[in-house]
Amino acid sequence: MQGNIDYNSFRLSSGGLFHSLLQRLHIQQPGRYSLRRRNVVLIILCWLPLLLLSMIEGNLFNAAIELPFVYDPTPYIRYLVVLPMLVNADLIVDKLITSMLQSLRASGILGDDNEGLYRQYVEKLSHRKDSAIADIIIIVISYGMVLVLLANVDQLAVGTGFSNWMTNESGNGPELTAAGWWLLLVSSPVLQIIMYRWFWRFYLWCEFLFRVSRLKLVLQPTHPDLAGGLGILRNSESAFILIALAFGALLSVGLAEDIMHTDTTLKQTVPAIATYIILAIIIMSLPMTFFTRQLLEARRWGRVVYGDLGYRLSKAFDKKWGDPLDQSSGVELLKTADSSTVCDYADIYDVVNNMRFAPLSLKGYIRQVIMLAFPFVPLILTEYSLQDIVKRILTTVV
Repeated sequence: MQGNIDYNSFRLSSGGLFHSLLQRLHIQQPGRYSLRRRNVVLIILCWLPLLLLSMIEGNLFNAAIELPFVYDPTPYIRYLVVLPMLVNADLIVDKLITSMLQSLRASGILGDDNEGLYRQYVEKLSHRKDSAIADIIIIVISYGMVLVLLANVDQLAVGTGFSNWMTNESGNGPELTAAGWWLLLVSSPVLQIIMYRWFWRFYLWCEFLFRVSRLKLVLQPTHPDLAGGLGILRNSESAFILIALAFGALLSVGLAEDIMHTDTTLKQTVPAIATYIILAIIIMSLPMTFFTRQLLEARRWGRVVYGDLGYRLSKAFDKKWGDPLDQSSGVELLKTADSSTVCDYADIYDVVNNMRFAPLSLKGYIRQVIMLAFPFVPLILTEYSLQDIVKRILTTVV
């Protein structure tokens, strides 16, 4: 993206080896998201072979093993829930990122002297997201994990001393089934590659915001978003919340396996869940703190300027209407807009005084906690049946 930048068509999700491969295979159409086509192809590639191979090997409903394929929630969650979430996240991320780029440019926050630098930052963001080197590193990391698992095949077993649809017990320990080999060599790396690409793009967005925060921004202390006009950046958290939800679903299914196949209880998983939610919120909120210094300076400046203005306004108001001997002042005051002006100014000063140190809000945090906790709600069913839950709710109500 050189020269004139078309902010309307900017897509953070596009570019790189993976995106180019999808286009060459006609899975991804240029300029379109092709959601249905991508979902179908990736599910056929990552989940369907596991089902068919397990069926051929007799591990689909095999009662002789502890965990047949049909009763294992992991492949369903990973490849029928998480994978589509990650693949379709670009539809949300791109729109929100584009709106933020447009808003920062058009709002006047950049000032008169920073348009060129801002354009350069967007160009650099575009160049780095299109780089094939990052995708190569991601592929190397993903298949490096494969080598680690190959050296520790026994880790694929849910517990010690029994087999599942991924492994068969032999005299030499667990051995991979055909479905297990497909999981290790195809399904798992594809999921990891897509997830790591989103981690990389989140890092690029954070890097971009850091550069923008180094510019001398023209922040308005009286802006009603309580962030000097940077409230649009809250969309950044909304953009990447789907990635955090996908990762939370992976953690949830892992905890479910621990509860069902080990001595782990639901109560013991609470610290892990709470830690994940807190870390996810911190990571998503961290880029917003890049603007803290300028926001604090804008608030200090606003307090001085509007504090002085408030003093002069109050002094003028008291001088005109504060004479206790003037019996007509109350009646005359009703005929003027002086009191309304003072009240309006008080509201303005409250906005300045309540400016936040970052483009964040308590309601936003509460919304994030609720959304991030959602993938862990099904864990309740690992210890309580749906019937027990309904009974308990009914007895509480009655």
